[in-house]
Amino acid sequence: MKPRLVAYVPAYVHAKVVALSKKEGMTQSSVIEDALNAYFSISIQHERDAAFIKRQDEMIRSLARIEREQNAVIEMVDMQVWFQHAFAPPMTAEQKQAAKARASSAIEGFSARVADRLNSGRKLLGEALADAVFDEDDFLQIEQQPVAAE
Repeated sequence: MKPRLVAYVPAYVHAKVVALSKKEGMTQSSVIEDALNAYFSISIQHERDAAFIKRQDEMIRSLARIEREQNAVIEMVDMQVWFQHAFAPPMTAEQKQAAKARASSAIEGFSARVADRLNSGRKLLGEALADAVFDEDDFLQIEQQPVAAE
């Protein structure tokens, strides 16, 4: 047996409950039970939506960080290309062929090193911080001069 619940509602709400129970062939209790279930399921949806919105916000922030880092890399490559073209001496056709041959082997080696680094899961910043081990002798020490008593 279900627990009994007594509630006072305005006349227009009572009239709607009575009309719906007669129309659908349900009891007034089942109409009210369905209405309450729908009301509570909406609050559960709001909680679920809030969790989705929070996760979506985290993902948007991550994507913004990735985009910012990509833009930094693009700027660095642009500057590298500009400096390369600005300061590279003009070459003859033979010099260009020799440079292409040297560059080809260098690029293959560079690509292999990048692939190894990416496959290992290491990151440059983490390695740089791990390599930067400091102790107190690395910092400026200010010697305290004893104050002479007067």
